[in-house]
Amino acid sequence: MKNWRTIATTAAIACALTAPAAIGSNTARADELADLRANQQLLQQRLDQMAQAAAAPGAAVVTAGSFPRSFLIPGTETSLQIAGQGVGSVIFYLHGSATGGALNGQGSFNETFTDGQGGTGNLANIPLNGSQAHARSTWLEFSGKQSQIRLEARTPSPWGVIKGFVSFDFSASNTNTILNVNEGSVNGYIPRFREGYAVVGPLLAGQTWGTMVDLDSAPEVLDFGGQTGGEFVARTPQVRYTIPLPAYGVSLAVAAEQPNPLIAGPFGTFYPDTNQIPTAAACPATTSTTPAPATNVTNACLGNAAFFDPAQQFLPMFAARARWDQAWGHLQLAAAATNYELNDGRYLDKNYEGWSIHITGDVKPWQNVLPGAWQRDDITFGITGGIGGGDQTANNVGLATNYGGGIGVGPGAAVAAFNSTSNYNGPAAARQAYDAAVRARLINSFAARIGYEHFWTDKVRSQVDFSMNHNDVPGALITTNGASGTGAVNKELSLVHVNLIWSPAAFVDTGVEAAWGHRVVVNNTKGDAYTLQTVLKVKF
Repeated sequence: MKNWRTIATTAAIACALTAPAAIGSNTARADELADLRANQQLLQQRLDQMAQAAAAPGAAVVTAGSFPRSFLIPGTETSLQIAGQGVGSVIFYLHGSATGGALNGQGSFNETFTDGQGGTGNLANIPLNGSQAHARSTWLEFSGKQSQIRLEARTPSPWGVIKGFVSFDFSASNTNTILNVNEGSVNGYIPRFREGYAVVGPLLAGQTWGTMVDLDSAPEVLDFGGQTGGEFVARTPQVRYTIPLPAYGVSLAVAAEQPNPLIAGPFGTFYPDTNQIPTAAACPATTSTTPAPATNVTNACLGNAAFFDPAQQFLPMFAARARWDQAWGHLQLAAAATNYELNDGRYLDKNYEGWSIHITGDVKPWQNVLPGAWQRDDITFGITGGIGGGDQTANNVGLATNYGGGIGVGPGAAVAAFNSTSNYNGPAAARQAYDAAVRARLINSFAARIGYEHFWTDKVRSQVDFSMNHNDVPGALITTNGASGTGAVNKELSLVHVNLIWSPAAFVDTGVEAAWGHRVVVNNTKGDAYTLQTVLKVKF
């Protein structure tokens, strides 16, 4: 009996002790249920508000699009991305900046090259040793011209993805234009069309990077002019068809692109008809005073190369590429064929066919070998060569001609050397003899580049790279008395970059870069440029 009383007493005490806890537990559960009901009611209210807003006239709800950072345009299946970058750059030419239009072409900084001294920048125009420009080639330049806006739209279709893309920046060139006080609070920079193209499945038409361009084989440099000796770095109008073979990581592409061959003559290099200004004012010039008294003649206010530009675009530039992508990097093989035509509308009509081959790629040497950030290190490379490949390699010349120089055939020689042959109205026989004496030759050229990218941490990295290109331009063809053919046309260009880049956030890049550029012209005169550049870039 005593044991039963003890058990009963213990049970009663236990019930007395646990009752408040049980009551508290039930109370807590009740509070939690109340909170859940309140949250559910609030959520329902918000859903009702969204439904009412969507039902209201003109209302729209933003929905994520089909590709990263895009949104779905309400009422359509089209995804739209608005992106770009804001850029601030400071570049200090310790020596070697190309000069502007003042002081008879030996003035201050040429604003065409605010992007840097790279392959599409200052490099090909470094002042040569001994020139007046060489003594004035130190300059400090602040710029935001590389800021960009990009718009991309994609829509699914039975033919594959339909895509439209447009981009622009503010780097339009104002070559040979004197922009006084252009670096004040207001300047003359204007938007520049960079890219604009349409894609339907495998077919692309419009303006974008050339088919042979391999951006993944280019190092990350702050110099907006990039390397020299790379594939046709310009964005160019084209029609391209791409065939992907995903099972093997291979893609094939063929294209017809806008031709833009670079030609060397006795007065320098020129592209087809890009220098002539039909409405240019006339400039009086005084002839020699011996043996006869001085007389005035009239010439257009243009660079000499504009007088003697017989280049004509007759066929597109044809390009093809094969690319192999793997985890360790990629390899690309590309080839191009370029047509050159010289036609002055009189008796000259000649055609030449050039070609070039490009091998490019990148390799991640320490992937799965070294730990941490080392796995992201990358070696980039490229090598090109050809005969008459011309501008399909950055800064290369495709054809050399003696047209425009004093060839020495009758009276036509004097006219051709010192006036516009297009306006020559002398004896037809003399002009016919001159045109018959015109010669041209495709130029052998080659180029190479290599770069190494090292990640110190996930947010800090460095690049070092070297690039060069060489043209065997025949000096005899472009030599003329009193002109600058052999003293202006480039034979060899070299460029080195070393930088340190920090990305404090995924969408921010900032860093500092040193660069050295070297230029050699056909007559072996040389020039060097040294720059320091800093950039702050915010991508959006």
